[in-house]
Amino acid sequence: MSELKINYSSNEINNNSKFNAGVFIDIDGVVLKGGKPFDFSKKAITTLWENEIPFVFVTNGTYCSKVLVDSLTSIFNLPFTHDHCVVAPSPCKALFDYHDKRVLVCCQNDSYDLISELGFSDFLTIEELVKIFPDLDFVDHEKRHWLLKNPLTEEQKKQQEEFRPIEAIVLLGEPINWECSLQVLLDILMTNGDPRKQFKYVPFPHLPIIACNKDLTFKGAAALPRFGHGAFLECLESLFMKVTKNELVYEYLMGKPYLITYEYAAEQIQKLSKNGQRINKLYIIGDNPDVDVRGANMYKENLLGENKSGRTSTKSSRRQSVELQTNYKPVESILVCTGVYNPQSDMVFHLKNLFEKSLKANSLEDSRNDSSDGLTLTVPNIVKKESSSNLLDVETVELKEALSRKNSFLGYFDNRLNIPDVTVDNLLDAVNYIVSCSKN
Repeated sequence: MSELKINYSSNEINNNSKFNAGVFIDIDGVVLKGGKPFDFSKKAITTLWENEIPFVFVTNGTYCSKVLVDSLTSIFNLPFTHDHCVVAPSPCKALFDYHDKRVLVCCQNDSYDLISELGFSDFLTIEELVKIFPDLDFVDHEKRHWLLKNPLTEEQKKQQEEFRPIEAIVLLGEPINWECSLQVLLDILMTNGDPRKQFKYVPFPHLPIIACNKDLTFKGAAALPRFGHGAFLECLESLFMKVTKNELVYEYLMGKPYLITYEYAAEQIQKLSKNGQRINKLYIIGDNPDVDVRGANMYKENLLGENKSGRTSTKSSRRQSVELQTNYKPVESILVCTGVYNPQSDMVFHLKNLFEKSLKANSLEDSRNDSSDGLTLTVPNIVKKESSSNLLDVETVELKEALSRKNSFLGYFDNRLNIPDVTVDNLLDAVNYIVSCSKN
């Protein structure tokens, strides 16, 4: 693999008069909601296509490439290829040192085809391991009784005798039975890959772990975001610390907001550039400030060589990223309000509205008094409505009560890296903004 090199001249970075744009687009909460496209999605994607602005769908999902490409092609009636899609585990294709290792994979059934697509040739799933060692899954009370009455088969005994130890763990996505997967993963980590062994001490370092997608939540069809793979990983990390008194360390973390995913997506989007033109401006559209926006800002700082906070690509990773060629100009992050980010639960949004209403109320009062002394901003009394013309309604009373309580709102922008360059209502607004900028 080649060394990561980012070479810019000061003139190239500062010259924004001419650029070739490329776009990274998140899927859930931006293009789709609960698997169905928003009303504006088709027009937005078609607009990018007709304006010949290359784009790549960059999702933290763990879809098989063919399934994702076929689905998007069907929805938008456009000839998408594998180059148009980057899923969280896509950079695993570059982890050649692990492709021939015996790996244990944690995922759901619809991700099984993805495992070999990523290059892993010798793998075992949690479910397959439990079939060989049925005593590992001991949560279900009915299964306990069944195991007591049914001894191991001759085939299971043979498989246990011939079992080859696990050499690495790949966490592709949240499983269905969390309790079983959490138990089995701890077993494998604490026995250094061989569940036949009697536990003596915690191995150090533990088996290498490759984890994809640390999204705590994602936007589905329900009103509130759903738990994602990040929630499962939080449980695994907490249990490992509780049981072993040691921190769980990831060999690689993939997916947004980690740099390895943006580096990989940047290579993909260059393949889609018109006439091989060098893409030197990237717009990254997402719905999650803590994932999409933070990742975009980290990637921008990395390209510019700033990295002011001294961060690496992961919080607890043994390696920073796969070494890939990248050579792009700065990034612009665009946050949409159709997914995880909800302005109605954002305190800053409400305070801005209160401020604007207060300005308007004072402006009306000043005009009635015919005063030219200037506007004095006062804190409105929102406990009692004085008249039907009062701009502060019942919702504002509820807002004041929420503001008086601790932690009533979600802290979307507590970290400066979560602050987007642009905030718009939806994907179509984002696309119109990009097209407008590209024509200037």
